[in-house]
Amino acid sequence: MIGFVKRTVSKAVDFFGEVKAEMTKVAWPTREEIVASTWVVITGVFFVAVWIFLSDSVSQTVITTLVGILR
Repeated sequence: MIGFVKRTVSKAVDFFGEVKAEMTKVAWPTREEIVASTWVVITGVFFVAVWIFLSDSVSQTVITTLVGILR
């Protein structure tokens, strides 16, 4: 049982050591890049939301009209 615990702890220490080594290789974005990307995402989400709202409104109007005509 103690051998299992030692191997597990050893593997965990190795894993986190490798994670730390890999994290130093990451090219982190600058604050300006993050802000610019955030605005792109917010703008894109806004336009998609408007498109879905308009599509839903038009679809609702068309279906309501067709149902009214068929009655």
